[in-house]
Amino acid sequence: KQKSGSGKFKGGRLAIFDLSLLLRQLAVLVQSGLPLADALNMTIEQAETEKQIKVVERWRVELLEGRSLSEAMRRSGYQIPDSVIAGVGVGEESGHLHEVMARLADELETSAENRKTITRALIYPMTLISTAIIVVGILMVWVVPKITVIFESSRRELPLITKAVVGLSNFVQQYGLACVIVLIGIIIASQLWLRDKERRTRWHGMLLSLPGLGRWIRMGNVADWARSLGILLKSGVPALAALSIASNIVSNLALRRQFEKVTELMRQGQSLQKSLTDSGAGSGFLNHMVGSGEASSELDTMLLRVADYYSLRLKNAVEVFLKIMNPLLIVIMGFIILSVVAAVMLPIMDMNNML
Repeated sequence: KQKSGSGKFKGGRLAIFDLSLLLRQLAVLVQSGLPLADALNMTIEQAETEKQIKVVERWRVELLEGRSLSEAMRRSGYQIPDSVIAGVGVGEESGHLHEVMARLADELETSAENRKTITRALIYPMTLISTAIIVVGILMVWVVPKITVIFESSRRELPLITKAVVGLSNFVQQYGLACVIVLIGIIIASQLWLRDKERRTRWHGMLLSLPGLGRWIRMGNVADWARSLGILLKSGVPALAALSIASNIVSNLALRRQFEKVTELMRQGQSLQKSLTDSGAGSGFLNHMVGSGEASSELDTMLLRVADYYSLRLKNAVEVFLKIMNPLLIVIMGFIILSVVAAVMLPIMDMNNML
């Protein structure tokens, strides 16, 4: 039997998809008039995975012990984002729990989609590059050496491209394994090096300065921050608390520090627009929209529009990149493989002509 309290039970990480699905199901059931305990029971019955069942059971146990749903989420032992817990807490106090949970589910799904957009842009090119390296490696280690024996026995002058491929083949055979071991060692050392928060922050700052990728990372993080802050403000969370929670949503540590500085400047009495400008966290568009929102008392709405704008820009930028990069990578792969084939076939054709 599981003990209550997050200190005695650690459920681990809960997938964003699972959490958004549970929130959406609870929102529909609560809106239909079911008491929260009954809604949790029905959610358990409708759960699609064992993990979902365990999560909701933990919430239900805490709820039956007299705690609120937000406190149950905090104590459940599963890693629930602070923005979700804070939003649910405000929804309980205001009596609009179903509306808040539905908005939080939308936020989680959109933020996850932003991260997938960047990942999707990197996976396909990396897959093509990896495939090309594997194919060329197989040719260098097993195919070229067997044909090289024939060339050496003919004692004829080899074409320049064939000499280059044979030299590369010899290098791969002699040092290929060592290169792979060194590469694995570098990856492991990098992971250990990045465990330090200060070093990881510097690394994230360097990523932001990269052309293309840095702009994508900034757009995705700003969209997540603006959407989280907008949802929290619309749910009734106090501004400073909402800013603090929204800053923790930002995954890039260098950018997170800038948004944490925004919170500090706000705490000192500055407006959000001026805080974004002084901290360097906001762009011209973000600053303008925030200023308009503060002037019209519709800051939450403006922030959600900013989030939608940056999400759309990110999606369009990645689509354009893939349309350009995919054919280019295919041409490069074809050129590499054609070069190896030419290096093998030219001497063979020359030998046939001499017969």
